[in-house]
Amino acid sequence: MTGKNSSLMDRTFTPLSFAMLQLYLLSMLFFTASSILTIIFPLQAEKSGISEGEIGFIMGITMFVCMILRPWAGQMIAKYSVKKMMKWLLVGHAVTLTLYILFGIHSLYVVRVLQGIVLAFFSMAMQLGISDLLRNKDRGQGMSMYTLSTVMPSLYGPILAMLLWQQLDARYLIGCIVVLAIFPLLLLIGAPLPQHQKTFVAFSIRKLLGTVKETRSNKGLLIASFTMILGATIIGAISTFLPLYMLKFNLGNIAVYLFIQALVVVGSRFMLRKRIPSDGHWHPNFIVLVLLSSTIGTTMLAFGEELGYFIYLSAIFNGLAFAMLYPTIVTYISFAIPEDKKPILLGVFLATYDLGFSFGSLAMGIVVQYSSYAMMFIVCSIVALIAIGLVLLKRNIR
Repeated sequence: MTGKNSSLMDRTFTPLSFAMLQLYLLSMLFFTASSILTIIFPLQAEKSGISEGEIGFIMGITMFVCMILRPWAGQMIAKYSVKKMMKWLLVGHAVTLTLYILFGIHSLYVVRVLQGIVLAFFSMAMQLGISDLLRNKDRGQGMSMYTLSTVMPSLYGPILAMLLWQQLDARYLIGCIVVLAIFPLLLLIGAPLPQHQKTFVAFSIRKLLGTVKETRSNKGLLIASFTMILGATIIGAISTFLPLYMLKFNLGNIAVYLFIQALVVVGSRFMLRKRIPSDGHWHPNFIVLVLLSSTIGTTMLAFGEELGYFIYLSAIFNGLAFAMLYPTIVTYISFAIPEDKKPILLGVFLATYDLGFSFGSLAMGIVVQYSSYAMMFIVCSIVALIAIGLVLLKRNIR
């Protein structure tokens, strides 16, 4: 390890230190592009006559690819260091956005696959980096602040996306995407990401499966993973189909709804960051409250036509669920996984979020296509209730 790397590892960072704020800003810029394009893509697809089922597939494929690659992302990061991998994946991010600029809607499948590849490495690099830079007692706050930075773009992204879609011509969208491709690369310069390489042991699929099997006795990891899958299914469905639902039935202003939801997410993750359990124990009561909030939010969406402007209340409940679910479960998993297997298993268990999100987009797209949006949101509420039952049945785990 070089003197520079040793100096970095010897320093003590706090969740709100300037160095960590630089990383949060980098994350915010990276996810701004996703926030805008997540709104634009379904609108472009529907305008082109693509069915809800195919839209769900297009939007879900990114997280599916991300799920598959996460374990190998952890391996590559351990081998080459967080800083070096971050450099190359941000170049890949710029290339992906360039392809969309050049080919537009005809590149959707390719762009969504490439987004999944880049996201797998980016999220793993940031979370492994934060785990290395912060003390154990600050890890929960750090993870919360990181996830906060990933949802900050949802405050302004949907509004900007709708403005670009409805009011301005394509040149403004292209200009915006170009800026978002370049700025993260510039911000990477001087970023305090770990540059040290960890002990690297290549693994095959057989070894990966064997390592996962070793964790079957850890009931906490299993319950956390299933809860993450079910919760992410709801998030995936809402993220993909809410804009189409509100625009189709003229249910208020989608930009206002997403702004309220994002404001709740951002405010909750900041103000409640110290409430996120960071002691390595499973907290079922906390998780149940989060899932209850999701149940209320999706049930209100199911009756959106009857609620009128009261539909905005559902943004508060969904925002609370979005804010608390991911950082709480990720923090628990980061403690529950054995340290020597973290580069492999952290990717595996974080992939449960990707699996749920992808399944939510795909499966709920089929529900919408053959039933209705209202039925889709009712199914989401049922999924949340199943997750609550699972947590309550297995509440006595550590």
